[in-house]
Amino acid sequence: MVNFMCALSALLFMTGNALLITYYVREFNRPHFDYDTYVSLDPAYIQEEWDFRIQHRPKYMAAGVLNALAWFFLMFPMVQLSWILSQGGAKWISLHIAIALLALAGSFTEWISRFLYIGTTMATELLATQFNLDTWITTNDQIGWRSLEVTHVVTYGLVSFIDAFEWIMLFIIFTLVHISVKRWRREVDSTTFGACWNALGLFVALFCLLDFVAEIMRLVGFSVFGKISFWYSSVNRLLLLPGWLLILGCRLPMAGVKLNQQTLAARQGLSSSVAAGNGSASGSMNGIVGSPVS
Repeated sequence: MVNFMCALSALLFMTGNALLITYYVREFNRPHFDYDTYVSLDPAYIQEEWDFRIQHRPKYMAAGVLNALAWFFLMFPMVQLSWILSQGGAKWISLHIAIALLALAGSFTEWISRFLYIGTTMATELLATQFNLDTWITTNDQIGWRSLEVTHVVTYGLVSFIDAFEWIMLFIIFTLVHISVKRWRREVDSTTFGACWNALGLFVALFCLLDFVAEIMRLVGFSVFGKISFWYSSVNRLLLLPGWLLILGCRLPMAGVKLNQQTLAARQGLSSSVAAGNGSASGSMNGIVGSPVS
């Protein structure tokens, strides 16, 4: 049996990132791109950029919504995993609270990012298609297009940094899970979570850190690094991260059973200890009552 939330989160991550990578490929290969013309705020070039954005915006927006949903469904298995690894809230409390809180915070910031992007997208697209951006001071000065692009750069930078920060959160989450599972395997049980799966989690954590760097480099227009980061980012987003989640989905039910068995065994041991203690106390009292008084 596979944990439904893990499987759904993996599917959404895979689909959303596939759409996002497709958008990045088209953005990188757009024929009209010229960095020098762009930073000079040439109005004709800016209008071409906005035509491209409006044409491909539905795909980018759909990718963002799917990733936000993936983060939402990721919360539940992460909280459940934290509870299991903490042995019902009995061991390594701070570590597992941090895992759960980071998963919740990542989901919250992803939704904030999506709402910000959808709101700014609707407003800027309305400005680009229906407002007068050609004549403000003199005839056909096109100052409006320059102002629109400057505003877009600021708002896009805000959303992009929030998106990039989510990769840092994933890096910390996967690193903490790796540490906790390593403790679990050493002190509790070595069969519930596999060593290879745990090593894969650390590998995914390192790739998430590189994805954070890739997002920042992409934002500042470092195209050479973008070509390199595209390949490892695609492998991480389409294969490693969903694969780790699917394996987790297969192991979580077994881990839950193991935790229940441990809890039941602990209760039975406690009951036996209490019963033995009561028996000893009763025997002692009988000895005291039955002893002759000198």
